[in-house]
Amino acid sequence: MALSIFEAVQIAMAAQPSPDSSNLVVDMVCDVCRVEGFEVEKNVQAGESESHFVGIIASRKKGNKTQKVAFECWEGDRQVNGREVEGFAHRLKSAGLPDGIYVSPKGFTGDAEFMARKFGVELWDLAKLKERVEKIKPPERDKVPGTLPVSRAVASQILAHGLENGSILRLGSMPKLEFRPYYFADFVLAQSKKKVARGVIVFDGVDGRECDAGLFEGQLKNLPGSGLFLECLEIEPSTGSMPQLPPELEMKNSVTVAPATATEETVKARVAEVLLQASNAHPDDVSVPEVSLLHIPIVTVELQTGNRSYRKILQAATGKMIWDETRKCSLCDSATSAVCEDCGAVVCHDHTRLCSSCRKHLCTGCVTVKGVINKTPLCRSCHG
Repeated sequence: MALSIFEAVQIAMAAQPSPDSSNLVVDMVCDVCRVEGFEVEKNVQAGESESHFVGIIASRKKGNKTQKVAFECWEGDRQVNGREVEGFAHRLKSAGLPDGIYVSPKGFTGDAEFMARKFGVELWDLAKLKERVEKIKPPERDKVPGTLPVSRAVASQILAHGLENGSILRLGSMPKLEFRPYYFADFVLAQSKKKVARGVIVFDGVDGRECDAGLFEGQLKNLPGSGLFLECLEIEPSTGSMPQLPPELEMKNSVTVAPATATEETVKARVAEVLLQASNAHPDDVSVPEVSLLHIPIVTVELQTGNRSYRKILQAATGKMIWDETRKCSLCDSATSAVCEDCGAVVCHDHTRLCSSCRKHLCTGCVTVKGVINKTPLCRSCHG
């Protein structure tokens, strides 16, 4: 079942309630405005008051006149209320701006809708934002063969799950999706006209390296296999244009299709090389009856806290993790259990301490100790 990136964004925003913690909605609105011919400014002072700001002001020339539209973007985990819409309307008046749009993927309360009608403020909820993003997508002419959908398992993998306080790691930017070509080469190894083994080897279609392998029959002790791609053979592929696979993932030009530079002939030659290393077979013993091409979704996310960032790369057709910088302790090679809330390091159980006062998670480098005998662990704020 394909995962909508809007669902993933909602999951991400639910884990980061502060309106200043992310710029996902701001970036989407700016993209819509730029495609529609506007120039955008962020965090613009509204009027003479230094404390009054408008999130975005979009401007474009219309003949001899300049059209200006102000946007306020809410990225929190609740609905926007009437007082917030009224405050936005007052800032518009102070700045002399006639048109204002309040954007909130979480929606608006009843009194917010009343205030919007009263002051002439337009409201965009998630459905309206999605509609605007859909309209700006360029027409797609090229068909992408053998494309696999994004698994719903990605939703549970996209953030730092498994860490006791993983919610403090927030998305630094929109997730990037790449449909990357992979060749699945069926092979048969036969010696003295007797079948020894039958299986499949998976090759990256961009750089030609082997990525995974598996046997259907026989035994080969040295056949390389990562387990990251074989399950993709069980997923029904489709052929379609990028907006249909799935359409929401076109947002922010974050979807790309990597070009296949390897060919079926080069892949067949590589199969023989791999099997010769695994079995000491003769090249004439190897046959490759079929080579199929699948475009597999690869999702890359950057998670941030403080000055630290961590990258995760998922094989998104099955949700398998290819690379995860949050899983290895910053101070040793052990599996991580928490994020230090002072320096942002990911640390294992042995290098994690809890502040006895505020219960912050700390690494052994950031914790302070009070008392000679009891040695109570404290964060710097609670230690005084």
